[in-house]
Amino acid sequence: MQPSTSFNVELVQIVLAALKGKRFILHDEKALQQEIHLVLLNHLPALSIHREYVLDEHSIIDFLIGGSLGIEVKIKGGKRDLYRQCERYCGFDQVKQLLLITNLSMGVPEQINNKDCYVYKLGTSWL
Repeated sequence: MQPSTSFNVELVQIVLAALKGKRFILHDEKALQQEIHLVLLNHLPALSIHREYVLDEHSIIDFLIGGSLGIEVKIKGGKRDLYRQCERYCGFDQVKQLLLITNLSMGVPEQINNKDCYVYKLGTSWL
């Protein structure tokens, strides 16, 4: 297991705190990504926030924050396919850790390809 640096854990905690309690659009993934992007810009003005970050010709992650935190947003699709997508993203050097933002009822392992992984469930803000 690869130990997390305190900066990386802090970055994830800052992103999760920014998202907490927000009621996002859950029927349109592109609109959801735009809403999340605005929240991130407002809460993380000093960090680089890249939307639709190209990892290679076949892999585009929804966000890369601070040059290390990959964020994938998913509201539809199969769980197995989504896991494979997360696994693929965690294979890239640019992605030091991964945050999955989803309304799907699923989890991911604590680590994939020795990268720390987190899940933020969008539905909890609607309870």
